[in-house]
Amino acid sequence: MKKLLIGTSALVAAASIAGAAQAADPIKLSVGGYGAVMVGYASQDDDYIKAKGTEVTGVDVKGDNEIHFKGSTTLDNGLTVSVKYELESGGRSMNDPSDEYNITVSGAFGSIVAGADDTALVAIAKTAPNVGGRIFNGGLEEGDLQAGAYVLNPTGNSAPDAAYINTSGDSESISYISPAIAGFTFGATYVPDVNGDDNPAQPSASKGAAGSNEGYGAGLMWNGTVGGVTIAAQGGYLWADAGPNADSVTAGSYNAGREEWQVGGQVGYAGFTFGGGYRDISQDRKVTSGQSFTALNQRDELNGKAWDVGLQYKTGPYGVSLAYFDASMENTGKNVSDDTTKIWELAGEYTMGPGVALVAGVAHVDFENGVAAGSNSTVVNSNENSGWVVATGLSLTF
Repeated sequence: MKKLLIGTSALVAAASIAGAAQAADPIKLSVGGYGAVMVGYASQDDDYIKAKGTEVTGVDVKGDNEIHFKGSTTLDNGLTVSVKYELESGGRSMNDPSDEYNITVSGAFGSIVAGADDTALVAIAKTAPNVGGRIFNGGLEEGDLQAGAYVLNPTGNSAPDAAYINTSGDSESISYISPAIAGFTFGATYVPDVNGDDNPAQPSASKGAAGSNEGYGAGLMWNGTVGGVTIAAQGGYLWADAGPNADSVTAGSYNAGREEWQVGGQVGYAGFTFGGGYRDISQDRKVTSGQSFTALNQRDELNGKAWDVGLQYKTGPYGVSLAYFDASMENTGKNVSDDTTKIWELAGEYTMGPGVALVAGVAHVDFENGVAAGSNSTVVNSNENSGWVVATGLSLTF
């Protein structure tokens, strides 16, 4: 649920976690994390509510809290070994309260990270900057706004939730991050199942039309300063191998794999930061049961994209940002319109003290889920929803 930049990602924090340990000292865990409670109001489209025949409470209270256990030790051979475990409150089974975890080995060669954590492509991602701490559960990317927690998502919108390649977020993987050389940092990731979760009950062998299994990703980022202007730019690519697709419309159908790429950058000067990111998705489908996609009136390829752009300003304890997110994904039916998500977000923060910020935000969210051509108004209204969100609360880091 989080976009972590290279400077703060666990993928590159191995050498600084929990302070500098003496050679051969045992690992000692420190406790950190974040906490937030928000009070918000959201409106819904009247036609959507009428079509659904339901009522929605306008005011809600939402929390976003995680506890992080981190530690490291430096071995006699100079290698640093570190661990990170995250516990997340809410929305998880008590049988599996963990969110993400990893074990990292780092040295002069860079860092190798294994576990259920963000990939190297997430670590190098540069997208629209925004302030507001944990407002809307993490701001513009992958937060409560995309999830439909405020303005209701009609039927599970399939549009991407981030302008960078994020696979499932918690898929177990192994990644490598190089040391910075002349401002350049290289990252690579192997993900056995790009649609999996941490410690799934069983291997995710079967996925829907948008899914595939083994993933291989690589990316490059550059950070530097030119004439007092900070510049960051990145690009990355992911290729995912074919995997069985039991959820397709015909028995024996297979997903033929997918390709994704991302680009993004940020420019900063005198407290201002401007930036954005773009993600492109191409998913191939294959029918082996003797039927053609033409006969089924379906697409043999599903394409999607997501992009965002934003401007941020911070001075002293104050910060404000304005950002826009736009995403779309094709549906399997040729005569079915795309799923889309569009979000405007204005956020502000005031740092009251170390680790304590008063935050607030206002956003407009628009969901349009694909419908077949010629659908009646009831079907259309039940697949489209939009509304405004206003929220405020405290965002803590510790």
